Amino acid sequence: MPFADGCELVCHASDAEEEDRLFLRWAIMYQASMGFEEFKAELLPEHGAHGDGDGRSAAEILKDVKGIIG
Repeated sequence: MPFADGCELVCHASDAEEEDRLFLRWAIMYQASMGFEEFKAELLPEHGAHGDGDGRSAAEILKDVKGIIG
């Protein structure tokens, strides 16, 4: 198998696994408050699952995490 095809396969498998995990997280905690597509769009960066993230610094993310867990 060509290297590029193998990389594409790995990326596809990674995306599918990420979607499965997101679905389980949504089903357990957020099913009553929002739809799955809305939940997924809120968590994934705009330019795809393998993007650069949302542009927040580590300090901003830690601040958000501390607010969530208390």
